[in-house]
Amino acid sequence: MSAATPGLEPRARVALGDYPVDAAWSADGKGLVVAGGEGMLAWIDADAGAGATSALRIGAHAGGALALAWRPGGAQFASSGQDGEVRLWEARTREYRVLQSTPEWSERLAFAGHGRLLAVATGRTLKVYAADGTPQASLPAHTGTIAALAWKPKGSELAATGNGGARVHRLEPQPQTREYACAGACLTASWSPDGRILAAGMQDGSVQFWNLAAGTQSQMRGYGAKVALTGWSANGRLLASAADERIVVWDFSGRGPEGSEPLQLAAHTARVTALACQPRGNLLAAGARDHRLTLWRPAQPQQPLDADLMTDEVVLLRWSNDGARLAAADRSGTLVLYSVRS
Repeated sequence: MSAATPGLEPRARVALGDYPVDAAWSADGKGLVVAGGEGMLAWIDADAGAGATSALRIGAHAGGALALAWRPGGAQFASSGQDGEVRLWEARTREYRVLQSTPEWSERLAFAGHGRLLAVATGRTLKVYAADGTPQASLPAHTGTIAALAWKPKGSELAATGNGGARVHRLEPQPQTREYACAGACLTASWSPDGRILAAGMQDGSVQFWNLAAGTQSQMRGYGAKVALTGWSANGRLLASAADERIVVWDFSGRGPEGSEPLQLAAHTARVTALACQPRGNLLAAGARDHRLTLWRPAQPQQPLDADLMTDEVVLLRWSNDGARLAAADRSGTLVLYSVRS
């Protein structure tokens, strides 16, 4: 590999002591908060270098943690757990306030890109809070459990997907909800960077596309299993997806993907379990049950640009906001921080 080829450079290996269920980078990219299946909330200093061999425990959710979300441009993050609590944390002081406490678990948290609003999905219900924790809206109940949340990249429109399709809730200036129906259960929600297209991986082994700008929808079939992973490239040209050991990439340039053959990235020998597109870049990271982590330039799919072997199945991949760092965690509780050679 030439020095000019992008690659992964391990900077720190951290023993979490818990199964990682979620992670979120701080807005400045200097730290990472990690949630564990047994309840742990831990802080990792990304600037500590090779000496960062342990995680600093900052709190816990009784029974297990479920989800994390960092406020864009801010010093706050939200967490939820099996104790039914949703908390808003001040990262500097490690203090928090409880936004809600319910018998049901809140498994989906998402901050809007402008940082002013936080969405919380609890079963079929969807609530929105201001960045200071003030309740802003309680949206109409969905017909089934909400599977995924995604804010439109610019503005205050929130997509929530589940069985039967998607709902797009506009919060500002006036509340409004639009229905986008489809047959089957949606598992993911992914907006294109320009906000024109909403994509959802489906339980039936397909990907559903709603072109909201044109008022059309289409479906791409042929996957061998449920499509639980979707993500857009930073330039909005490509949508990456995975259902088995292959990464399937649809090209939305020109007339879009209808009637075209997708790119297929083949390097894994077991099901792909994590995908992450680089912000402000053209790279794609993938992890699988074969313990391998791969780095791709999807427009050139012949082979990975780089790869690394982790201890166990890769379950989590998170890019820092500037795309210069990548956090990867496996089922054994090992987390590796990489810098990306450009």
